[in-house]
Amino acid sequence: MFQALFSAVEAVFSHPEFLVPTMWVALGCTIAWYLLSAKRWHAISRTELQMLWKTHKQFTRCTSKGFEPIHKGKKIVGYKCHCGHEHIQEKPLINFGA
Repeated sequence: MFQALFSAVEAVFSHPEFLVPTMWVALGCTIAWYLLSAKRWHAISRTELQMLWKTHKQFTRCTSKGFEPIHKGKKIVGYKCHCGHEHIQEKPLINFGA
């Protein structure tokens, strides 16, 4: 039963010319995934906050009458609607566009 597994492992490690480039590609993909998916909070103004909340109300047909801003330090980074919806403005760590 384990003989097939051991022979597969032995075949992989007996040819390091395939293993080393594969490990480098895996490491590169992991680093690229982290850099492109990691986010940080982005501060927004009161006007943007109200506009985002009104957009939420319009598209989801929300009937709540207000929201609470979400603060990180002294900055406003999002809001929590009284219906339970929460929006936090995030920005990627690496921005290729601007």
